[in-house]
Amino acid sequence: MTTQQCPFFEMPGVQMSVESMSDHLTKTLDQVRNELLAGLSDTDREAYIRLVEWLRKTNVASRVLQVGDTAPDLLLPDERGRLHSSEHLRREGPLVVSFYRGGWCPFCNAELRALQAVKAEFDSLKANLVVLSPEIRDLPRQLKRQLNLDLTMLADVDHGVAISYGILFRVPDEAKAHYAGQGYDFGHRHGSTEWMPPIPATYVIDQGGVVRGAFVEPDFTIHQEPSDILVTVRQLAGSQVEDASASNE
Repeated sequence: MTTQQCPFFEMPGVQMSVESMSDHLTKTLDQVRNELLAGLSDTDREAYIRLVEWLRKTNVASRVLQVGDTAPDLLLPDERGRLHSSEHLRREGPLVVSFYRGGWCPFCNAELRALQAVKAEFDSLKANLVVLSPEIRDLPRQLKRQLNLDLTMLADVDHGVAISYGILFRVPDEAKAHYAGQGYDFGHRHGSTEWMPPIPATYVIDQGGVVRGAFVEPDFTIHQEPSDILVTVRQLAGSQVEDASASNE
């Protein structure tokens, strides 16, 4: 069995095989999160707690985009270099934008697999789902292949979209030393001199570009359940049907 390395805080002690990730599709993200956290060593757990405490103390999420705000436009390349615009993505229905830290994070990977499992439901509602990461080069393509994903993955080049959504933060020195000690360089992965990942966040945007659903959590092990995202998408899809019926009367 081939084991895929999915380090948390770049720690080799946390691994998940492709096969076990498939098993996790029958579980909620919260259940998967608890299993991954249970596998952390005391040192790893302390590092995780200290960074989350720092994120909350500095109120990193104080300026994030809120429900009712107009979502900034985006124009980003996918893993093949093709550009995708938010205007085009919203043309037929709601747009779901999910930010993840990178393919090195098992919690983000669990979310991607969970979104993949319900992609057909998004498609049936004519909702476009895109996932954004600051990772560049061939990293998104490698991740799609490793996790067998059929999601639209976009590279947030120069962190522009994450900045406009208010979810970007600079990794503090203590955490940066921990990451570097494990041999990882996020500046290289992001094509930037700065180490700036996004807070994991999910937004549902209507066809007019207005935010109708927002989930932002400084504890980066917590992600929104796809079933909860679909509730908002279905509401928007239902409103579109009603508006179309009214206009035909």
